[in-house]
Formats: sequence, C-alpha cells, structure tokens
Amino acid sequence: MLLLSIGLVFAEPVLRPYGSATNTAFAQSAGEIIRPAPGNSKNFNPFRSLFRMLGSDDKRQKKRTNRSSSRPARAATAAPAFVELPKDPDAGVVLVLGDRMARGMAEGLSFTLAEKPMVRIERVSEDRSGLLSGDASPWPQRALAKIRGDNVRAVVIMMGQNDLGRAIPADPPVEFATPEWWSAYEDQVEELVAAIRAERKPIVWVGLPPTGSSTRNQDFSQLNDLFKASAEEQQGYFVDIWEIFLSEEGEYSSFGPDVDGKRRRLRTSDKTGFTWAGYRKVAFFVERQLSRVLGGYGGFAFEGVEDDPNFIVLTGRTTSPENVLLGGEQPSELESGSAAYRFIVAGDPLPDMPGRVDFTGRLDQGITR
Repeated sequence: MLLLSIGLVFAEPVLRPYGSATNTAFAQSAGEIIRPAPGNSKNFNPFRSLFRMLGSDDKRQKKRTNRSSSRPARAATAAPAFVELPKDPDAGVVLVLGDRMARGMAEGLSFTLAEKPMVRIERVSEDRSGLLSGDASPWPQRALAKIRGDNVRAVVIMMGQNDLGRAIPADPPVEFATPEWWSAYEDQVEELVAAIRAERKPIVWVGLPPTGSSTRNQDFSQLNDLFKASAEEQQGYFVDIWEIFLSEEGEYSSFGPDVDGKRRRLRTSDKTGFTWAGYRKVAFFVERQLSRVLGGYGGFAFEGVEDDPNFIVLTGRTTSPENVLLGGEQPSELESGSAAYRFIVAGDPLPDMPGRVDFTGRLDQGITR
C-alpha cells in the first residue's frame, strides 16, 4: 500500500495539464518535470523525478560520464598499457638516448619487442634535453655509465631538436646558426659517437622528421646530414625517417599510414612531435635496422651481420649485386680456334663423334651408327 501511495502521489502531477498550480508547486519542490519531445517518447520515463530524489538517476549519469571520460584521445601521445613477456636474465639491452622523441620511440620499441624474451629496452632520456644541455652531465659520460654497468648490445640515439637556438658554452659563447656553431656542434656529435664505438657497441642514430615549418625543416635537414656523416664515419648506422612522414606530394602531413597500413594521425598539433601511432612507426623502422645490425634477438652472438660471413640477411647483405650473375661481371671471350667458336660464331658443324645420334661415319670402316 505504501508503494502504491507513493506512485499515485508522484504520478498525479504528471497526469495533470502542464502549468496548473499543482504542477508548479511540484516543479518547485522536486525539480522541473521532463516531458518527451514531440515524436520522441522512446526514452520518456514518468518516474524520473522519483529516481532523481532517490539518487539512482545521478548514479546512472555518473556512470555514463565515467565511461566517456575513460576513452583515450584519438591523437594521444602516451603509450597504451601493454604486457611484456618476462625477459631472460641474460637478455641483451638496447639502450636509447635522447629527448622526448627518443622516449616515445623507446616506448614504441618496447611495444614492438614485448614478446621477445632475449631483448629489452632501456633508456636515458630527458624530454627537453639535447647535446648542449648545460646542467646535466655530458651525454658521453651518461652513455658510458650505462654501457659499462649493463648488458648493452646496441645504442640508439634520437635528439637534436632542443639544441636549435642554443648557444654553445664557450668564452665567448658560440652563437647559434653561425659557421662556428655548426663546427662546434659537429664536434659534440662526433665525441658521443666515438665514445660509444670505443666500447665496441653498434650505434644507430635516428634522424629528425619533417615539420610544418620551412625554417625548422632547414635546420633539421642540416642536423640530419651531420648525424648521418658522423655515425657512418664510425661504422655506425643512420635511420632516415624524413620521406616516410611526407605525403604522396612530398609535403608535410599530420596524417598518414600507420604500421598496419591504416590512415591515422601521426603528428601532434605543434607539427613537430608524434602521436603514439607516429612513435610506433618510427620504432618500426628502427627495429628493422636493429634486427639487421644484431642478426635477430636470439642470443646477440655477434656485433653485426657484417662481422659474420656465415650469416645471410635476405633484406640486407648479399653475396653479389642482384643485377650481376654469379661468375663475374664480364662475359668470357671465345677463343677463335676453339670448337665452340667455330660452331657458335663461324657456323661450322661439330666434328663427328662415335655414339652420337648425328654421327655420319662410313660403314666400310666398320663403324655403324
């Protein structure tokens, strides 16, 4: 009876014409009555006011809000949660050095190699750092401290964007973009590469990407030339990602195919950084180079495929150029007096040979076909 009375009390105002005194009093005490829009009574509930008073409607609304707020942003830069398989105690370490781009690329590598127990990714990175960071210890010292204290098998570097506009500490300071600046900066790069190579560790330097600024693109392109020359001079490797982040027209685009071939947003709103899909794409090309350098991740048995003549990489080194047949680049010349020359060049018939189907020996000599 009590439930029936409550239902009648709250149902009565709903049944009366809108604007009546009873409705007005009820709206003031329990909130405005929600009525269905014309032709849209699908979700109309005459007891919603009761649910509001009991608090159940607020709970449902809160659940809907929580579900919508938990959805990730479409262009999120943070790596999603993923589970890595337990790493072997003797797993080789790929050390990543650099700035914010290096951190995102390292997360992409960890995601890519999550199911490889014999390799793990370690990083030493500072988002706003560069080779010219004055407060932190020099990069060669930080790299050597990690290399000598862990089972590092390769070093990947990605940095440089934060060095633009910075003067090089000296007396007097070397101002940015001057010829002296570029020369001194090249010395810094070569010092880092030489320190790593002195420890007999392969080095992979990842180039900077194109951006939405033509001025910044000129600086990034010049830095890439410097990184590539310094790395390859010390038998290192350079991963050029410039072309893979351009549109089909060769222009900057924030969108493009991801590692699965789907069109995604790859760059952030500042037209310089990467989204998670962009970092995964960078990591894809870096991992491909690492697999060539290290010969896979089974046991890291040697420094690189070029040091092992018994290791064959289908996408890398081959025994001879693909457009040259085995046996030499120049065809051998036929001797003028040979039977092959007389048959092929002069057109003379081959000499008779007993037992051959075309033998024409005479019967009177006791030789038959």
